[in-house]
Amino acid sequence: MTFSGMTSSMTLGLLVALGAGIAIGLQGVFTNIVGQLLDPVRGGFAIHIGGTLVGGVMVFIVMMSNPNLQAVQITPRVILFSLLAGTAGMFILMGIAFAFPRIGQVAGQGALIFAQMAVAVIVDTFAIAGGTPLPLDGRRLLG
Repeated sequence: MTFSGMTSSMTLGLLVALGAGIAIGLQGVFTNIVGQLLDPVRGGFAIHIGGTLVGGVMVFIVMMSNPNLQAVQITPRVILFSLLAGTAGMFILMGIAFAFPRIGQVAGQGALIFAQMAVAVIVDTFAIAGGTPLPLDGRRLLG
């Protein structure tokens, strides 16, 4: 598919992904600073508290602006993956807070991006997150 053939939904998705990438880059900077001010473990915990507060406000705003939203079903699967994501988040924050002061922002971000891409290739190739497996080929590796 060519860029001109992208749908508006795909374009919006790409723009949101780029914005999220900028947020991840900024999060690395802020996590580095907090980790130096506290330590990697307490810094990661403090950042999770901040994220919880901001996330709570965001959920409240969305719920107030759209009162017709359906209730969320809390299932064992939701709890499991929430705990796994939170655990991964703590490892991410502690890793950034520990590594970035030692190797610098650029090398740290580069290592994060490389690792994220490697995981994404595995997830897509074996359809770990659902969907159709995407075969690993030269074009995908180059991308």
